[in-house]
Amino acid sequence: MQQDPSSQEYADEVARLRASESDSDAELLENLGYKPVLHRSYTLFHNFSTTFAALYFVGGVRVTFSTGISAGGNLAYWTSYIVTCVFTFITAAVIAEICSSLPLAGSIYLWAAEAGGPRFGRFFGFIVAWWSTTAWTTFCASNTQGAVNYLLAEIVVFDVDYPSDSDHIKYRAVQWAVTAFMLAVACIVNLLPPKFFSWIFYASSSMVVLDFILNMIWLPIGVAQTYGFRTAHEAFMTTYNGTGAPAGWNWCLSYLATAGILIGFDASGNIQHCGIPSLAQGHRG
Repeated sequence: MQQDPSSQEYADEVARLRASESDSDAELLENLGYKPVLHRSYTLFHNFSTTFAALYFVGGVRVTFSTGISAGGNLAYWTSYIVTCVFTFITAAVIAEICSSLPLAGSIYLWAAEAGGPRFGRFFGFIVAWWSTTAWTTFCASNTQGAVNYLLAEIVVFDVDYPSDSDHIKYRAVQWAVTAFMLAVACIVNLLPPKFFSWIFYASSSMVVLDFILNMIWLPIGVAQTYGFRTAHEAFMTTYNGTGAPAGWNWCLSYLATAGILIGFDASGNIQHCGIPSLAQGHRG
């Protein structure tokens, strides 16, 4: 017989199950030699939105679009994207299994250390930690630089009387100043108390969804009212070599664009050890 969700018996049963999950989590961490000290308050949505916002596929397309089109053209772009998605799904599944099995603070470099065993564990952990720290640091800087480049591109769109050439000292000064400011904001956000991060997750995910919806609505309208849509053959089957490299190598460079779009999907694994109240649910992000 199904219990009434509003009844006291139902509330007591939910509390009992949650307590049981917490005890199981603590026992699992103790067996792994780790004492839990982090406050687990993130929900499943928070875990998901971490990856969703870090991935930001719409912005990734904008930043890497010119690379994808130049390296192989339309045909290379969409076919390489399919291949990239397949291997990304495999990688995401592997990370999900690992972070569920080793839900410890440290995430990716700790997993590498465990995989290396007693002999190579420290070395593997150091290499991955160095790589991960460098990668995410440069991602933050490059993302702010890309955002500023698109922001300053509005100078041409709105015909503002200000230098728009990147070789001009005034343009470069404004570019540097705005980029430094946005990078500082991105860094300072990390100093906020963890309780504010949930609002950052909500805001970030909402902006990504809004950006996607606007692109799906206004971009086709703008195309239809200006230069018009291309034929199916032009849109999907044409190739282009804008790099000057041999055809095969030129095509391979398209993976730089498609892989760049899907960067960031491991973010949930990086925070699941300090987020989801039940570690057994960590992999679902």
